[in-house]
Amino acid sequence: MKVGTEISKRFATNIFGTIAGFLGTVLFTRELGFDGIGIYAIFFSVQMVAANLVSFGLYPTLTKRVSEKKHEARQFTSGGLILLGGVAIVTVVSLGFRDQINKLVGVDAALLVPLGVLSWGLFRLSGSFLEGKQRVALVGAIENGRYALIVPIQAALIALGFGVLGLIWGLIAGQFLVFLISYVGFARVVPARPSIELFRDFIHYSKYAYVQSVTSQLFKQADYILLGQFVGPGAAGVYQNVFRITEASMLFSSALAQVTFPQFSALTEEGDDKRIADLLTSVFTYAGLFAVPMIGGGAVIGNSLLLTIYANSAGTFSLPVIGIVGTANALIPVLAVANLLNGYREGLEHFFLGTDRPRLYAASGALLIFVYALLSVPLTLLAGSWGVAWATVLAFGASVVSLLVFLDQQIPPSALKDVGSQFVSMVVMTTIVYGLKLRLGGAFGWFRITLLIGIGAMTYFVILLALNERIRIDAVNVIRDLCSEFLSS
Repeated sequence: MKVGTEISKRFATNIFGTIAGFLGTVLFTRELGFDGIGIYAIFFSVQMVAANLVSFGLYPTLTKRVSEKKHEARQFTSGGLILLGGVAIVTVVSLGFRDQINKLVGVDAALLVPLGVLSWGLFRLSGSFLEGKQRVALVGAIENGRYALIVPIQAALIALGFGVLGLIWGLIAGQFLVFLISYVGFARVVPARPSIELFRDFIHYSKYAYVQSVTSQLFKQADYILLGQFVGPGAAGVYQNVFRITEASMLFSSALAQVTFPQFSALTEEGDDKRIADLLTSVFTYAGLFAVPMIGGGAVIGNSLLLTIYANSAGTFSLPVIGIVGTANALIPVLAVANLLNGYREGLEHFFLGTDRPRLYAASGALLIFVYALLSVPLTLLAGSWGVAWATVLAFGASVVSLLVFLDQQIPPSALKDVGSQFVSMVVMTTIVYGLKLRLGGAFGWFRITLLIGIGAMTYFVILLALNERIRIDAVNVIRDLCSEFLSS
């Protein structure tokens, strides 16, 4: 498998999914307001946190074991049994704490949480199996394409007058459809009875992956729950829209982590240390490729972008020293930094997990949970959505530092140079965009926003390619491989 080509294909599917999800968020925010989309965001977060708390790390474990080509059908069955056990736990908890969950979400939806967990878990189960078979781009197309199914169902239910509950039911129905497409259309694995030995081996390994499954939900999902509890659904709705914008910055790092994980595992089985080192270097070089420009760009045009989309400002926020700025202008750069750190964290964690060092992988996740638990509530009470965003940044930063301490390979100076060239390109881009914004008299309006984003993106990548030979060569090679693959298909 050509890693650069596979990452590019997964990246393309990530873009498709993000655009579909963002358009859905825009449509439903206009229909239901920031409060309505905030209620839906809180329900989705409850679903995701519950799903990962009771999954016991089965998804990365299944990918790992299948990538090793060991008892694939039996491993799939082990994962399925764990999923069903987790859904049973969620059902009991949802029944026991029905009133509290409904109060947190804002609508009577507690009994829908188990259905959401089951539908999401099923398509993740089949997707993890396909990732283990190194069909990562296909999984990306399926997982990101789910929005193309979910959003139309949700839109139809809202048109029929179901309101926020229509969004929730549309989510559940769409996730079930995605599972059917993934399993029946591609995975087609016939479950096989797992032996007690295999099941124990699965559980033994998944306990390390479990920590990562929990920590992955501290970014975005736990944020919404805290905002819903302490600030309100309106703030969660604004945060949802801002996150949808910043989500674009993590598309490439997510594709990079998803593709490299089974590769690290397969190369470890082969004992190919050189290719492992080269792949690790790529993680450092490319994890922040799109998050870095979002830091400067979001600070300049963030609030104007939300105002243009909704004709409704996200409000203002008072920052120390800087003073009053738009809420989106304050949030987007912070969430972009969180995305940047999350990209490095995912890449490093998948390196440790793929190279059979799950304890280090789990330790960094435990540290992340500790720091987030320590800071999230005080910072949310102090500064609302901006505070919870900073809690995420600090937790991710602590995790990345711990992973770097445990790393037994020296980070190549060339990779540090690559990261430096990205920041230089971002500073130049931000200066040009800010100057043009002043020249135009602001960034509000579709023409101005489109012009500024287009010029900013072009400036960033032109300067980056001019400064960095490695990225320039890699880009040419990937384009050549993609063209060759397209022409031969």
